[in-house]
Amino acid sequence: MTAARGSGSGTARSRRTKTWRPAKRLGLSKLAFIGGESTGSYTRRLADLNTIPYDEFWHMFGAPLRKDRGVGDPLCSDGYLNRTALERLAVMSNRPVAQLQFALPNLRSHRLLEGDGPPVWDWPWDARGCFLVRVCALCAQSRGTSPEAYLASDATWNVCLRHERWLDNRREAGADAIDLTPLPEVVQAHRLRLQLERRLGAGGRAMFADAYAITSCWWNIPALNPPVWQARRRVLGRAGRDELRVAPLMFYPETVRLAQALAARERRRLRRTLTPDEDRAWMEQVTHLVGSWGMPVAEASSLVGIWTLHHPLLPWPRRTRPAAAPPPAHGRWRRLPSAAPHTDQTLEARLGERSCLPWKLGEMITTELLPAPGGWSLRGRV
Repeated sequence: MTAARGSGSGTARSRRTKTWRPAKRLGLSKLAFIGGESTGSYTRRLADLNTIPYDEFWHMFGAPLRKDRGVGDPLCSDGYLNRTALERLAVMSNRPVAQLQFALPNLRSHRLLEGDGPPVWDWPWDARGCFLVRVCALCAQSRGTSPEAYLASDATWNVCLRHERWLDNRREAGADAIDLTPLPEVVQAHRLRLQLERRLGAGGRAMFADAYAITSCWWNIPALNPPVWQARRRVLGRAGRDELRVAPLMFYPETVRLAQALAARERRRLRRTLTPDEDRAWMEQVTHLVGSWGMPVAEASSLVGIWTLHHPLLPWPRRTRPAAAPPPAHGRWRRLPSAAPHTDQTLEARLGERSCLPWKLGEMITTELLPAPGGWSLRGRV
């Protein structure tokens, strides 16, 4: 998802008339990266290191795209650069552009402002396509920096694998990071999610978003909550009292396991090698998985059934036998494309907006769960 764009004629004329001198390296430029940090958070730390006023610092590597937008508060929003401004920031910070883009998600190519002209930046009222999650205080301490630094996360939460902590975007007093030492399965789930998305690419991100939507819907219906979720909540003690805050933490392991199952079906579906009989067998396996979690099987698996309607079987190729799978190529043969109903644009959105399913954590669902002979059924929009 690209950052907000816009320009006014007066602003454009002022940018054309200004002559930019070559950027120079700052006196103190080697600032330790915090992986996944927001651009505003990193530049504030860099400005503080060099005792430069923050507003002045941003005008050193570009001009505002819009007159009515100054430098925002990195606590609440984030700034976006065009390619020329990014190159100036790279010189000032004594870092290659590739390093900056690897460490800071909102500097990556798909989030840069359009245009290769003079250096410009824009600071929308909110962070586009991300949430600002407070960094792990132990990570900040190890890098000799302030804990008031923020990650650009696709969800309202994140996990520090190094210190096994659950991080989120809460700002109020007492909302510190949650220690995950008593819940190692949550830490392991985050590792498996990262592994899934690295291996499958865009398709892996889509499958996790869909699994997250399904488990969010399960969470929204208390009757579908498996016993282990409340067990984890009890382990959290006082931190578990805020149910909406800790909900993603409680169902994270099941979400990742479901994402793996969805990805297995999606891989075969896109290869056009999944038969109706095999699809029914896959659904039986998912039903067994749901049952192993102690959930009401019929109604919980019905939501997975709705997902399959959004990912229907594709016709087989005309050849009588499916072609042999291509040989592995640099370990990337398992990647999935961002196939319909997902698009490249939605996959750059926030996690809750990325799925092809309408369900959101804490919101009313768009389907009704109704009692029916022999079990439950879902009726409504899909």
